[in-house]
Amino acid sequence: MTNKIQINLRLQPEMIEELKKEAEKQKRSVNNLLEVIISEYLESKK
Repeated sequence: MTNKIQINLRLQPEMIEELKKEAEKQKRSVNNLLEVIISEYLESKK
């Protein structure tokens, strides 16, 4: 069992397509890509 919390996120269809393409390039899921992006953003704010 994971200790992660699920959230709903609404994005423009074009943005979803771009995220899918980038995730595929990096051999990641879109979810994992978003986790990495958010983590890097938060780390840069420290």
